[in-house]
Amino acid sequence: FLPPSQYSRVSISNSIVADGCRIGEGTIIENSVIGVRCQIGKNVVIRNSILMGADDFQTQEEILADTTANRPSIGIGDASIIEGTIVDKNCRIGAGARIRNPQNIQDHGEEEDVIIRDGIVVVAKEAVLPPGWFMTASV
Repeated sequence: FLPPSQYSRVSISNSIVADGCRIGEGTIIENSVIGVRCQIGKNVVIRNSILMGADDFQTQEEILADTTANRPSIGIGDASIIEGTIVDKNCRIGAGARIRNPQNIQDHGEEEDVIIRDGIVVVAKEAVLPPGWFMTASV
């Protein structure tokens, strides 16, 4: 049994939000599925995507350890944009990340944290994307 999702001053349309999620103020979610225990920062945009969520909630000690190690916590950092993407479980996406496929690349990557298959961006399970990460033109 999980607590209900918490959010205020967000825009959610044509989407499903599972239990245990925390969604920051100013976030926009459209045509997406948000899995259990998703931690989504402020002013995030999620469109046409599936976020699988997390296996567990992070403790305050784990969040502090992530901060000390200069590593994003599990979830989606503030001001990130995720479009047309499948994000597997327990991913750490830093603030300001841009995960989308504006060049409509059909296939890219093999053993990387982010791959593209049939034009769909897939973020691998437990991937860590640093703050400001984005798909480069050379991809």
